[in-house]
Amino acid sequence: MIERAARDAGRRDTRKKDAAPRGIFRHRSGVWAARFTCGAGHIHQERVGPLKSDAVRVYHDRRARVQDEPGWCPVTERETKRAEARAAQARRVIFRDYAREYLAWAKLHHRGWRTEASRISVMVEALGDVLLDALTHADVEKFLDGLLVERTQSTRNRYRTLLHAMLNRARRYGHLPGNPVQEVAKFKEPEGRIKFVMLEEEQAIREALRPELRPLFTASVHTGLRWSEQLALEWRHVDFLTGLITVRQSKSGYSRQVPMNSVVRAVLMDLAGQRQRPEDPGEPVFRCSHKQADKFFPAAIERARKVLVGTGRDGNRLDGYTWHCNRHSFASRLVMAGVDLRTVQVLGGWRTLGMVQRYSHLAPAHLLEAVERLTGEKIPVPREETAPGAVGAVELRRNFDEAGQRLGSVS
Repeated sequence: MIERAARDAGRRDTRKKDAAPRGIFRHRSGVWAARFTCGAGHIHQERVGPLKSDAVRVYHDRRARVQDEPGWCPVTERETKRAEARAAQARRVIFRDYAREYLAWAKLHHRGWRTEASRISVMVEALGDVLLDALTHADVEKFLDGLLVERTQSTRNRYRTLLHAMLNRARRYGHLPGNPVQEVAKFKEPEGRIKFVMLEEEQAIREALRPELRPLFTASVHTGLRWSEQLALEWRHVDFLTGLITVRQSKSGYSRQVPMNSVVRAVLMDLAGQRQRPEDPGEPVFRCSHKQADKFFPAAIERARKVLVGTGRDGNRLDGYTWHCNRHSFASRLVMAGVDLRTVQVLGGWRTLGMVQRYSHLAPAHLLEAVERLTGEKIPVPREETAPGAVGAVELRRNFDEAGQRLGSVS
């Protein structure tokens, strides 16, 4: 009996010292606290505040979480969150450093990375010291609107598209939670005027070029090949037997085949007879010392315009004409010759039919035939029988205008 009393005297009294519910006690600091056992078996004490009801609520929340998440421990959770915060801090980069990384990636994945490089340099000048995850919608809009002082709305749209792609990649890499460019709207761009030349302008441009550049120009107008596609063309890609030119990789990333007409075949046959390495299928078809057409083409256009004006012809069609406009000439002539837009799309390598819809107004005979169906009679409509590049469609449009004027004077 005496020994039992001695044991009871040495045992710690576990009874609550206050009338608070189970798991709630008054902390020595004076506030109410909750005591609970986590899923890992550790006992935790959490100070809550001056209200006992708040401590009761916290206690029951912790007990419910222990039941719902076996193994949950608040200490482990805090350590995990601290580690995530440190990792997020390590991922924070300024725009200048990320732009350098993005450009290195673009060199491997984008064929037009040189154009991107010039635009990125402008972005770095304005946003270089801003943290990516601190970049706001206002920062982006201020930068893009500042471009309008010296650049067009279309150019602003190009910068917006590039910046949007850059920040999308940064978001995938965990550098920022969202993309602030999404909240910045694009300007609606007009379709613009289509620049193309007819036969007499083509002849004037050809004569204004140096002899070694004339085959390059003629093939461009009659195939619709882009400048980069022409320079990458090798003799292995030219098949005289089938009459096809194979573009291994176009701007859209796909290959396509372009048939040769008689003009292109004659040009390529002449070039084939001048090959320096006839046994090498990888020899380039076109020999050109210029990496870009703007190094020589604007001067040739100006010489051709002066020749046209000097002979009493109109040289205004050559204003603003660039090498890429040769593709417009290719498509425009096909449409004026009665070729349907789907065929034009395939021949020119455009990704969607909408990209060639802008040439549809060049087929007035086709439009006239459509409205004549409203009369219920089958009226023959003149079709274009001339070769691509002829002026038949233009003269037809002029005849329509003159007929309309005569009808107006009679009425």
